[in-house]
Amino acid sequence: MRAFRRLFLVCFLGFSLIPAFAAPVLAQAVARAAAPEPEDQARQVREQFIKVLAKYPPAVAGVLKLDPSLLATDQYIAPYPEIGAFLAKHPEVRRSPAYYFEQVSSGGGYSYYYDPRSRAWDNMTEMFAVFVVMITIAGALGWLIRTAVDYRRWGRLAKVQAEAHTKLLDRFTGNEELLAYVKSPAGARFLESAPISLDGSPRAMGSPVTRILWSIQAGVVLAAAGIGMNYVSRHIDPDRADPIFTFSVIVLSVGVGFLASAGLSYFLSQRLGLLGAQGRQDAGQA
Repeated sequence: MRAFRRLFLVCFLGFSLIPAFAAPVLAQAVARAAAPEPEDQARQVREQFIKVLAKYPPAVAGVLKLDPSLLATDQYIAPYPEIGAFLAKHPEVRRSPAYYFEQVSSGGGYSYYYDPRSRAWDNMTEMFAVFVVMITIAGALGWLIRTAVDYRRWGRLAKVQAEAHTKLLDRFTGNEELLAYVKSPAGARFLESAPISLDGSPRAMGSPVTRILWSIQAGVVLAAAGIGMNYVSRHIDPDRADPIFTFSVIVLSVGVGFLASAGLSYFLSQRLGLLGAQGRQDAGQA
């Protein structure tokens, strides 16, 4: 028990320091989000400009793309006050009209262009949805297979038990012997016994040591996965790094939560005496 306690404390203290190592990465991400880069700012301005153009007929955007010099013509912009106000607030649109009209087709409509970061988020969301669906299907199939196996096993055991009851009853020569056997403790247990326990029957609480070790294992695996995803997010295209970084923080947080849960379970089990009772039970069985 002392060895397990030392091992648990070392693992718990070690992985509890993960948030401290992840804090600089989170601070860097927050700083980057608070101070957007010029490219990100230009992309945001373009998206806002497209929303302003969408308030007017598509032909307006098509004409402005074909002849960007009209952006400096007050007579043409005057009937569209929101476009004029936006151009006055963002003069860079007049300096680089090709970039800000990139999503506008020549006919005035809007092309099927997606922002790289939006596309990365869409791909990550689709992958996560597919993963959840596959896990759900696998879980449902596993439950069906387990139910079928249990039902088949229950049928075989019930058949064997029925045959045993029949053979036992054939050995009695009279009702008095049968009644005496039924009233005896051994006969009552034999006749009332079920082939296997039903799912609705109460189950005994498992060993807290097993649950604590399982929580530690899950926390270590998830924390390692979060750290790995964080490392990957810093070595790929910045437009595709945000979704991976977000999922890495979520996975890392879940792993730390498992470790904290293991620590709390260990503390409560020790205070309630469950660990000592389990140790005495294991020693008695040995």
